[in-house]
Order: sequence, then C-alpha cells, then structure tokens
Amino acid sequence: MEIRFATKKDAAACLEIYRPYVEKTAITFEYDVPSVTEFAKRIEVTAADFPYFVALEEGKIIGYAYASRYRERKAYDWVVELSIYVDENEQHHGTGKILYQKLLSALTKLNYQRAYACITYPNENSVAFHEHLGFHWIGVFEKSGYKFEQWWGISWMDIALQKSDEVKPVKLLSTLTEDEKNELL
Repeated sequence: MEIRFATKKDAAACLEIYRPYVEKTAITFEYDVPSVTEFAKRIEVTAADFPYFVALEEGKIIGYAYASRYRERKAYDWVVELSIYVDENEQHHGTGKILYQKLLSALTKLNYQRAYACITYPNENSVAFHEHLGFHWIGVFEKSGYKFEQWWGISWMDIALQKSDEVKPVKLLSTLTEDEKNELL
C-alpha cells in the first residue's frame, strides 16, 4: 500500500469512496453528494494547511484521511478534527489503521496537541476502531443530526498527540518545504 498527499486531481476517486457514505449511511450528515468540482475545492482548501492523505493499492485510491481546523478561535490552533473514509469494498483490511497512524504521526510532528474524532452515534465499529488506536471517549451530543427520517447523535473522542503540555508553534503545511512535507510521509 502506498500513502501520499492528496491533490485536487484525486477528487473523482475520493468522491466515489465518499458517495456511498452520503447515499446509504448517516456516517456523514451530508444529504447530497457534492460535485467533483466541489470535492476538488474541499481537498485543495484543506490540503493547503493540513495533512490530507490518500491510500493506494496497485495505483487505485482505496481510502483517504485528513485533518481540519476544529474551530476558528485562535486558542483552538493546537487541536484538529479528523475524517477518514475507506472504500466500502476495502474495509477491515487495515487501510484505515494505516491511514490514521500516518495522519496522527504527521500531526504530532506538526506540533498539534490533540486530535478529535466526531462519530455518528451509534456507530460501534467506529468507536472500537478509534479506541484501538488510543482515542478516549469524551461524550455524546444527542439528536444532533436528522438523516433518513431518524435522529442521530454525535459522539466525540480524542487522543493526545504530544507527551507534554509544552506549547510549540503549529506548523501549517503551507509553511513547509517539499522536503519537510515528505518527512511527514
């Protein structure tokens, strides 16, 4: 398996992975599948400053994971929210674990303090996946989203990325050289 940074050229392949999550699940609260153009813009905006990785098997994208800003206020600069999507035919083969480990490692090197996962509730598989990787349960916001004629909650989990509370400046990808970016892979 190859892991590399996503580019907007990956939008169509990533969108095909994302499509069933929108159409068949409440894992995302999005109702409508975005266009390829919109998805490319999302990748471009997020990947400018945050790690956005794709996993490839024999040249085909089979999953992607990324970090994004948690909140806009300056005090939140040291925490990120994570997202991960794996091709429905590739689940339970270790792709998600490899992507998340790469993402968490990169975020640690970039000096982020914590990472949050927002998980549709209930979703026992995702909670177990995150617990296996060292995430801790924070809590549940009941009836936060309405999809498929049903209310869904969201559960929050987090993981510490640094071993100390020392505040180091966060490194945005847009400030790194190509060599520094490659060290994150």
